[in-house]
Amino acid sequence: MKRVVIGCVLIVLGVILVLLPYGLIMTSLCLWGYAGLLLIDVWTQRFSWHRRMRMILIGLGAAVFLFLSVGMIYVGSRAESQWEQAKTSSYAIVLGAQVQGDQPSRTLRQRLDAGLLYLQENPTGLLIVSGGQGPDEDDTEAAVMYAYLERHGADMQRVIQEPQASNTRENLMFSAALAQKTGCDAARPTIITSEYHLCRARYIAGTLDMEPTGLGSKTTPWILMWNYELREVFALVKAWFVAST
Repeated sequence: MKRVVIGCVLIVLGVILVLLPYGLIMTSLCLWGYAGLLLIDVWTQRFSWHRRMRMILIGLGAAVFLFLSVGMIYVGSRAESQWEQAKTSSYAIVLGAQVQGDQPSRTLRQRLDAGLLYLQENPTGLLIVSGGQGPDEDDTEAAVMYAYLERHGADMQRVIQEPQASNTRENLMFSAALAQKTGCDAARPTIITSEYHLCRARYIAGTLDMEPTGLGSKTTPWILMWNYELREVFALVKAWFVAST
């Protein structure tokens, strides 16, 4: 009975997180997954092979927990910003994120604020804002980012839009092509993105024969950082699979 109650509580918590306006879907999926393991254990009690099934479920739950824990620690360990290197880089790329109408989302504003600081700290660096138009967006992410930087007093002679990319790999590839045309060292970008995204962005840049510098913007509130790091574990595995095929 206790396992049924715990399973139901996990399911309800997952539903609550989905309903919150933060997009905590990955955390909800993990809660529902563990709730499912508990309920399967209860359901199999009627069968003679229940003991064997319980061992399988415990092993599966422990393996997933270990995998996610190690993955999140690794993602977090790769989140440090490299400001000293960024101050001398020839160009930086602000990776796009969701926009809402003509305004950047919270995540994108945080990245853009880091981009503004990059322009201040590196008086000769070029800044490329990269992001295409998603199916639920009214304009390209690059255009919204460009307008935000202009409103906040950026030196717009050093800002270039890249409005075609639809994922991180394209962000880096298309931006590097633009940077090369301006005479920048395309193989050594500074990547500006959210802390949780730096690990994967650096990895993808490495598969493109780049030697990137990373600048990570802070993610608030803390529960978003937890959820996004959890999501990045799976996204990093996907990036590795794509690069290896």
